[in-house]
Amino acid sequence: MSTSIDYTAPEYGGVDVPERLKEIRAAHDRLRAAAAEITEEGAREAVHLPGWTRGHVLIHLADLSRAFARQARYAAEGKSVEVYDGGRPTRDRRIEELHGEPVAWLREQLEEGLTALEEAWDALGPDGWELPCSYRNSPLFATQLAWWRETELHTVDLTVGYGSAEWSTALSSHVVSFLKGRLPQGVVLHAEDTGQEWSTAAEDATPVVVRGSLRALAAWISGRPHPVLPVADGDPAAALPELTAWP
Repeated sequence: MSTSIDYTAPEYGGVDVPERLKEIRAAHDRLRAAAAEITEEGAREAVHLPGWTRGHVLIHLADLSRAFARQARYAAEGKSVEVYDGGRPTRDRRIEELHGEPVAWLREQLEEGLTALEEAWDALGPDGWELPCSYRNSPLFATQLAWWRETELHTVDLTVGYGSAEWSTALSSHVVSFLKGRLPQGVVLHAEDTGQEWSTAAEDATPVVVRGSLRALAAWISGRPHPVLPVADGDPAAALPELTAWP
């Protein structure tokens, strides 16, 4: 593949495109299985995302998968189109209007979206990920990374038996790298199991060092639960740094 993008860069998880797509396909399988298990009552149950139920998560994933499929189709034609017609307000309105639809309908919407995305990505040529798109005004590769994050994080949100402790090393590393901007100044994250570090501290300053497993750091910085929280400055009683907004 002739490319100007280093697809295996550490901030992208250190894996190549085929390995990343393999993980995404596995995530699709988990989402399909999870959706099949959710009952009508279960779809109305709250998840840990403020104000959201499982129904919110399902329609969000359905809509976003279709939106990213459309990004790929238009990019392949040399065209650009909004991620959502009408932008973020349309995205938010549809989630609020449609999350209460019957769970069978929500499953159908999710399946249509996943299938559309798989077909659109399968149709891309070898250099397709470099095509420009409107998502973050970036190459189409940005949608691959975003969907990798969205599928894994939101499957955890569905609370159907898949947790952040099962995230891959590659995904966890990418999540921390992508969300490093949420850290306040003067913080160092140290993954005790992999030795990786991310820092917002000045060289001459004494930082707050947050330690934990790579998956624990990824869960914490993304606002997802994990069996063991990271620890700041070696003190389990110390408050963890306050994270800023999602980038």
